Amino acid sequence: MSPAQLTIGLVALIAIVGFMMRGRNRDEEASEAGVSDVDRMLAEVSGADPKTAGELAAITSDGWTFVPVRSGIDLVPPPNSDLPQPRSRLDAGDAVGARVRRGAPDFDPWRLEMVGRDGNYDAWFFETEEAARAALDLLQRRIVRVPLDEDGEPQPVRDLDFDEARRRDEETEHALEGEDEPEIGS
Repeated sequence: MSPAQLTIGLVALIAIVGFMMRGRNRDEEASEAGVSDVDRMLAEVSGADPKTAGELAAITSDGWTFVPVRSGIDLVPPPNSDLPQPRSRLDAGDAVGARVRRGAPDFDPWRLEMVGRDGNYDAWFFETEEAARAALDLLQRRIVRVPLDEDGEPQPVRDLDFDEARRRDEETEHALEGEDEPEIGS
């Protein structure tokens, strides 16, 4: 074997060993973090954090999906909706409180309610309590930041605060629908 062939062979061998070691290190890091290769690849494609790949995504009654991402939660619209809608994102601090409540059996069996940092109200409907609680868990860990009082003590949002936020939301919705406008000619 000539010196040139020996050099090329050694370079190729070193490259192969290097690629194998790199793959092994990546696998070890992923397994240490409890992330499978499949979860890691899915996270890379979706833009999600590979460390959160094992978290549950929750799906609302109308098909919106709560997906954990690096900086919060993406709300992904149903894939087969008639009107294409953009995904939206909730970031840390967008909410000061969230809760799950039983809804009306035929309309919203389980309701996830959220009070935003500006006192706004949002609600999502779920078919099962498990799905609503999975979404609540995501919100509480990633989005909800309980306000602090003057002494720096947490001041959780009370049921009364949820009710007030919902009442304001309903008033705004009615006003936008024109229900409070006077009729012409009366």
